[in-house]
Amino acid sequence: MIGTIRRHQTWLWGVIIVATIFSFVYYLSPSTRYSGGGQGYRDNSSLNLGSINGEPITPEQLRAAEKEASLFFRLRSGAWPASEDQKKQVRRIAEQSLVIESILKDYKITATTDAAARFTKQMFGIPPGQSMPAEKLSEWVQTELMAKGNMTLDDFDRFARHQAAQEYLVSLVGMSGKLITSKEAEFFYRRENEPIVTEIASFPTTRYYAATAPTEAELQDFFTKHEAEYRLPDRVQINYVVFDPSNYMAKADQLLGTNADEKVDEYYHQQGAETFKDASGQPLSAADAQARIKKQMRMIAAFGEAKKDARAFVNALSEGRDSTHPYSPSDLEKLAKARGLTVKTTAPFDEKTGCKDLDLPAKGLHVLFSLREDAPDDTEKSMLYAPSPLAGETAVYVAGLNKRIPSQLQTLAAARDLVAGDYREAKAISLAGEAGNKFAGALQAGLMQGKSFDEVCAAEGVKPESLPPFALTTTNLPAGLDKASFQQLQEAVFSLPNGQSSKYIVTTDGGLVAYVKGRLPVDETRMKQEIPSYLARMRQQREYAAFSEWLSRQLQLRFVPPPEEQESAG
Repeated sequence: MIGTIRRHQTWLWGVIIVATIFSFVYYLSPSTRYSGGGQGYRDNSSLNLGSINGEPITPEQLRAAEKEASLFFRLRSGAWPASEDQKKQVRRIAEQSLVIESILKDYKITATTDAAARFTKQMFGIPPGQSMPAEKLSEWVQTELMAKGNMTLDDFDRFARHQAAQEYLVSLVGMSGKLITSKEAEFFYRRENEPIVTEIASFPTTRYYAATAPTEAELQDFFTKHEAEYRLPDRVQINYVVFDPSNYMAKADQLLGTNADEKVDEYYHQQGAETFKDASGQPLSAADAQARIKKQMRMIAAFGEAKKDARAFVNALSEGRDSTHPYSPSDLEKLAKARGLTVKTTAPFDEKTGCKDLDLPAKGLHVLFSLREDAPDDTEKSMLYAPSPLAGETAVYVAGLNKRIPSQLQTLAAARDLVAGDYREAKAISLAGEAGNKFAGALQAGLMQGKSFDEVCAAEGVKPESLPPFALTTTNLPAGLDKASFQQLQEAVFSLPNGQSSKYIVTTDGGLVAYVKGRLPVDETRMKQEIPSYLARMRQQREYAAFSEWLSRQLQLRFVPPPEEQESAG
């Protein structure tokens, strides 16, 4: 750890200084059995992982690339990859990253320390002239990078340098995208920001809900056609022991020592008063900031002690276990009772929905769903228990399998309320669609005959609504429309001429038909103010588009996928 600090101290010191104080790397690292980079590739020279420029990809290269790809996925989506589909996405990103890395080597492009630091600031949205908020970054390193992503600071350093180098490559290859002129940008700006005066006729599902009560025959028919949708997924029920950090506060105080206040004060002044802010972004008083720092120090130390006891519990659970003396489902209860601890049992849950009793991330839930007692090669029955403590947001758990519950179909009687609700919702959507499509046809016919929108609405018994003028770039939602519905409306009316109406537009709560009454002039003053940044965004978009097209060709030229990917593609 100290070696890592020295290597990265010019730009990561503010991020990791708390790590050196709290030593959280040890007790927040996930289980080695269910962790590690990539998909668990072994260092097998005969394993075909594909090749780049004729050189085979090694397991070590792919593991490192998949760690970086996992972090890229986390930054893009807001969550670490968990599902099989997400892991496949990570694999594709990793393979692309390896190709880019080979290109960087060919072009002799390397990122400097300053470039890596600039990228890190961009990643957290920190302006170039501001220093890194160490408290925020150290918390991210602890709770996300290390605890959830199972990445080291070396991994992050490599990721930041590769991303910074790639930014330079994008600028170099995508240079043609920057050739767009100010006049072109003004044309697109006007088109996207021209306010459209729109009227709509809404057909919400609530208007038709009263007419959707099903007969018994209709409900049975609906259930029969959708029976697979009401199938209960595979579920598990878990026995567990909680190691709550709040029970280790006294021990944490001992570990921090009598000079804890001095450490807090030193850290506070080292980071600067402006680093510590409340929920509204206002600076905390010195006393409040130091109280927060001390609370974090105590909690991290207590968390470590909780995990230490949980690990000792797991070790005791495994003592003497082998093929002759395998684990049994009652082991957890026996050991917990001997140590004065309580075993709890979760309600049955599936991996997608998660468990209300355990505050575990997706990776922890995946561990629980891998537990079983019928694995043919597991003569020790070790897969009855998670091999190491599972760290959640607020506690540490030692967990074992209570039982697996296979997927099963439900009867109509068991799922009646859910089926009835789904039937009525589907029926209301259908009725709204029928009414909306009928009105859309009548409106287009009426407009062709020279009738006004209001006249057709009156004849069809539909109440028109006038919306505030909006453009394609408008983000303020009109009353009664959610984001998804408003975006559909924007896209539908954008290409419509004045005086024309849309087809029936399906929304989240029914649907609507839109009529374009006219368009207003663009705000010239605002355009002059915004056109420089708009032009910069357009050039950047064109730059990345040019780079993406070039990179696609490079992937075809340089990368040969492994056999299984070639088979699936064929």
